[in-house]
Amino acid sequence: MVATKRAQVRSVLERLIDVELHPGDPIPSERALVDKLNVSRVTVRQAISDLVESGALERVHGKGTFVTGPQVDSQLHLTSFSREMRARGLEPGTVVLSATEIEASDETAKGLRVPKGTKVIRVERLRTADASPMAYEVGYYPSALFPGLLGRELGTLYDVFASEYDVVVTSGEQTVRADNADGHVARVLGVARRAPLLVLERTTFAGRKVVELSWSAYRADRYRLHMALTPRGPRSGSA
Repeated sequence: MVATKRAQVRSVLERLIDVELHPGDPIPSERALVDKLNVSRVTVRQAISDLVESGALERVHGKGTFVTGPQVDSQLHLTSFSREMRARGLEPGTVVLSATEIEASDETAKGLRVPKGTKVIRVERLRTADASPMAYEVGYYPSALFPGLLGRELGTLYDVFASEYDVVVTSGEQTVRADNADGHVARVLGVARRAPLLVLERTTFAGRKVVELSWSAYRADRYRLHMALTPRGPRSGSA
């Protein structure tokens, strides 16, 4: 059976993705593909749409179509981003976007269980996996617990807490919700405005002391949460 032109174009693009391109690379323009493959623009668009739907490509409004980055299937447990990515065979990366000491707002003070106006360190970071944007994070840390933190390496904070301050995280509370990217988050993650996100809000403890209040926005096209479910209460209950 002879493959349709749409399937042929899709096959060409799949080979290009597998052999020549890397996550985050743009594919050739529609015009370039039309000229090279001698097919219609409609056929090219259909083939690209197939690969977008399958997750191999992603469209970024106003920028073009790009090879997607790695997808991560994560279990809910307390660990650092870097360790989680390495456990899945991916190379973690961190770009510190800003780091400063501020006075805790009402909300931040309540989360960290400190008085309003207490000095805290605010760290804003982009987290990557195999150099592909994965998450945008904002974290708050009590200055009194971590003096001089702004002069430390801020890529792997849990490791810094343990090695430099003898503070080992022991537990955490986390909520997960869906959201859409605003203009700032969209620019940082390289996605379209209002692109779907998975937002993780975490309070982290060392013993009974709160050491971190963080907000992380993960790209929903690259991050999934896995949960193991067990029965609660009588097993004879109906679904």
